[in-house]
Amino acid sequence: MIRALIDHLWQSTLFGVAIWSITLALRSNAAAVRHGLWLLASLKFLVPFSALYLAGAAAGLFTPVETEPTLFGAAVQAAAPMISPSLALSVAPSKDPSLLLPALFIAWAMVALGLGVRWLRNWYAADRISRAARPAPGALPDARVTDAEVEPAVAGVLHPVVLLPAALLGRLSEFQLDAVMAHEREHIARHDNLKAHLHSLVEALFWFHPLVWFISRQLMEERERACDEAVLDRGHDAGEYAAGILAVCRHCATAHQRHAVAAIAGDLTTRVRHILGSPPPLALGFTKAFLLSACTLAVGAIPFAAGAMDDALHRHQVLADNTRALWEADIEVRLLHGGEGEEARISATGNEVTIRNTTLRQLVAIAYGVRPWQVEGSGDWLDASRYDIRALVPVAVSEPENLHPFALRGMVNKLLSSRFDLEIYLNKECQTLCGQTLPVSAERAR
Repeated sequence: MIRALIDHLWQSTLFGVAIWSITLALRSNAAAVRHGLWLLASLKFLVPFSALYLAGAAAGLFTPVETEPTLFGAAVQAAAPMISPSLALSVAPSKDPSLLLPALFIAWAMVALGLGVRWLRNWYAADRISRAARPAPGALPDARVTDAEVEPAVAGVLHPVVLLPAALLGRLSEFQLDAVMAHEREHIARHDNLKAHLHSLVEALFWFHPLVWFISRQLMEERERACDEAVLDRGHDAGEYAAGILAVCRHCATAHQRHAVAAIAGDLTTRVRHILGSPPPLALGFTKAFLLSACTLAVGAIPFAAGAMDDALHRHQVLADNTRALWEADIEVRLLHGGEGEEARISATGNEVTIRNTTLRQLVAIAYGVRPWQVEGSGDWLDASRYDIRALVPVAVSEPENLHPFALRGMVNKLLSSRFDLEIYLNKECQTLCGQTLPVSAERAR
């Protein structure tokens, strides 16, 4: 558990540093792009690469299990230790039980609980104020006026509304109020409250990591700048907008909350300087957009693909081990009387593999992964008799609960040749352990 946490923390840290370097390269582009990147860095703390790796392993590959590993597979396997659920870290055993880990866990839990309680308390307070607020006269339905001492802000996640303090309405000009309202509506359009709550969860769980608080600051700055850029892009006068923000600051500074999605959030000096003097952001362009999209997909796809490839290699190895074990098996064949119309059944436990109630045609079909009607060959010797086949292997079968029928191929070829004087042909080639192509034909040996 500790090793998995260490893996997750250094991977998330490295990912955050990479995001930081990318945002530096995009300083002249829109703040909304940088905010999206910082949000990815935040969400990375909630989604460990090992979870994607295990999801890929669970999904597997849609390729035959006996397929040989490719060069790409070997390359991913070589990279797997970096993104697997845990690294091969070794810890010297301690003779005396240590109280350090329980103490650290208790400290983490107390701080996380405190942050969670603060988060829920602020959420409840905003919900209570928004329920008590009244519609703003002459404004859109998403605006509410409240007598509480708050700053203009957005409250709610599913049905967000803009809260306006009643004492402030008469102190802003019409143009200033329109610009401030446009800023808050941009927060609603961008779902910034939902994004802020997601990062609050990250803060509560990973409060001990300095990068989390750095990401928090960057999220807030880029979020507010993105809304400022959108307001100016919609044609609002920069001077009136900056004056409106300063007026709100003068009258609502005592009510400001640091994490609020609000009009005076962020570094006001920097915001006003950008509003009044910064040129419009540059378009991202096809090349940067393509590279960002490709990198975003790769972040999730690489560990997922590594897990899927590693699972395929594991299944291939298990198949090879079981094939070798069954080739060396001592085989017992018992003729049955009756059982017509029933399907053959395979069971494996430890050093024994049993195939019950099978005809020779069904046996070949099972081993080669085809339907019985695809096995060519006529005669009563293929369908008339049914058998129980018991194989005792010298080495225990790997993962007997998931024994793949393809592992039976070598044993079936050997059995049919020695016991029934039959040979299996694929594409007119007599089979050993490597038959892979359909259809299958069973013929008497000449």
